[in-house]
Amino acid sequence: MLAIAILGGSLAALSSVVLNGADAAIDARNRALAQLLCERQMAQVLLSNGPPVPINEQPVESPDPTTMYLASVQVQPAPLQGLLAIQVSITAQAADGSGPPTTVSLIRWMVDPALGLEAAEAEEKAAADEAAAAAGSASDEAAE
Repeated sequence: MLAIAILGGSLAALSSVVLNGADAAIDARNRALAQLLCERQMAQVLLSNGPPVPINEQPVESPDPTTMYLASVQVQPAPLQGLLAIQVSITAQAADGSGPPTTVSLIRWMVDPALGLEAAEAEEKAAADEAAAAAGSASDEAAE
């Protein structure tokens, strides 16, 4: 009788350890997939033409049908002038709403597209071409 009681108590303790391990494995899977989805969303934001657009909890396609993933994008001025701070967050929540949500965030800085750097680069190139042309004509006159 005593041996059966000890066996029952140890099986109960082992079952709680197994359940905790299963929950931790699911959380780790959700966190890893959320990180990959977050990096993908950040790449889409950075590669898009024009200024980044804020998004608030938009569903994201994922290979895991048991978990719902929501993407958020926040755009704020960075501490340095002329830069934007882009924060992409992915929240993973079980499709049935059980368990706490898992959130992963990435923050990247990018040059503010509203600055018009292309125009400044074009002006700089034109000035360099003009200086090269002036130097070329001065050397032609010196050769005569």
